[in-house]
Amino acid sequence: MQAIKDQGWNDINWAAYIRADNIDAELAQLMVDTGMSYFEIGITSGSQELVRKMRLAYDLETVLNNCRMLVKSGFKNHVSVNYSFNVFDETPSTIRQTIAYHRELENIFGKGLVDPAIFFIGLQPHTLLEKYALEHKILKPNYNPMSMMPWTARKLLWNPGSLGKKLGQVCLEAFDNKEDEFGKTVIDILEREYGKSSLKESLKVRPLSERKLAHSK
Repeated sequence: MQAIKDQGWNDINWAAYIRADNIDAELAQLMVDTGMSYFEIGITSGSQELVRKMRLAYDLETVLNNCRMLVKSGFKNHVSVNYSFNVFDETPSTIRQTIAYHRELENIFGKGLVDPAIFFIGLQPHTLLEKYALEHKILKPNYNPMSMMPWTARKLLWNPGSLGKKLGQVCLEAFDNKEDEFGKTVIDILEREYGKSSLKESLKVRPLSERKLAHSK
C-alpha cells in the first residue's frame, strides 16, 4: 500500500477482508489513502462471552476502537459484518448483546453503510467441533466431509435446538423483504423479538465454564 501511495496512483478501488483487531493507525490511513472502498470483517458474534467460548481470540472492544480509527482516517464507504447466530451456548441474552454491538457499528460507520451478513457455523474436519460431533454421535466415524448427500450435509451445519427453529423462522420472514436487505432485516427482527442489551454488557468478559467448547467456520 505504501508503494501504491508513493506512485501517486489515486484511481484504484479495492476491498479488504481483515481481522479488524489487526489494524493500527498507519495501516488504517494507508487503506483509505490507497482507495479501499469496501471493508469486510467477520466477528461471528457481538457477545464477548461467545467470542471467547469459540476461541476466536480477539477483543470486541479493540475491534470497535479500530473501526473508529478507520473512520477517523477518512473511510466513508460500505462495511460488511459477518455474524453466525446460534453458535455454542447462544441464548436470547447473547443475541441481545450482538444486537447492541451491531448498533454501535452503525453509529460508527453510519447506519446505511453497515451490511450484516448472516452465516451458519459449518463443521470442518480436524477441528474440536468435529470431535464434539463424533463424540456425541452427530456424525459417524469415517464420514465423508465432502458429501453433499442430505444425510451428511445437514449434519455439517450447526444450528441446534429451539433457537435453530426460531432463527429459521426469522430468516424466512427476512427473505420476504422486497428491498433485498436480508441481513439488516434479520437484525431488525431479532431486535424486535429479543430486544437489545447495553454495549457494556456485550463487551463484558465472563469466566469460561468447564465445558469444552470449540469453533469451526
